[in-house]
Amino acid sequence: MLCLRRNPHSRLLSWTSLMPDPCSAVGPCMYISKWALREHFDPREYPRETYLLCELEWGRSSNFWQHWVRNDNDNDRHAEEYFLENIFEPRNNNFCNITWYLSWSPCPECCQVIQDFLETHHNVNIDIRVARLYYSDTARNHQGLRELDSSQGVTIDVMEEEDYEYCWETFIAGDVSYDFTPVDYRLAIWRNRLKLRTILTVSAV
Repeated sequence: MLCLRRNPHSRLLSWTSLMPDPCSAVGPCMYISKWALREHFDPREYPRETYLLCELEWGRSSNFWQHWVRNDNDNDRHAEEYFLENIFEPRNNNFCNITWYLSWSPCPECCQVIQDFLETHHNVNIDIRVARLYYSDTARNHQGLRELDSSQGVTIDVMEEEDYEYCWETFIAGDVSYDFTPVDYRLAIWRNRLKLRTILTVSAV
């Protein structure tokens, strides 16, 4: 189920996934919870699920659409696939910029899904920022990320401190107290950034 949310302080509209959040005792919630952001995007931890936070802008519109989804485990569908097939709605040939904040980098299958999507949607760019790398020592995952990175219309990088702060300010309810300290992630961010750059620049043997 999806719900349209308008931010009263800006011209921002968002579709927010209402799949139940494990942090909530009362079921679905309008925002991602503080617990979910800290638990699933902390690069020092290794949660099982993948969360996808998204901002989408059509053409030169001043409206930004926001979304968040996670793995659809009941149907064995990853967050990236679910977003592209169930959330994204084409609008003629208007240019579209999408930013994803992913708790895990895409697996090889999702890398292919993203490439296939971009091959049929030449007006879409996707900027992917990841909190951690999925099985970063596996050659197949390396190949998937390299092929994705070389595709037209996509960039991939590791989330920086400012990305974490932005997600906290954007995807968490505005009345929560600030108790998020991404400065603690600096070492893990540096390691993941170095690891990703190595993967993307070193050819497979």
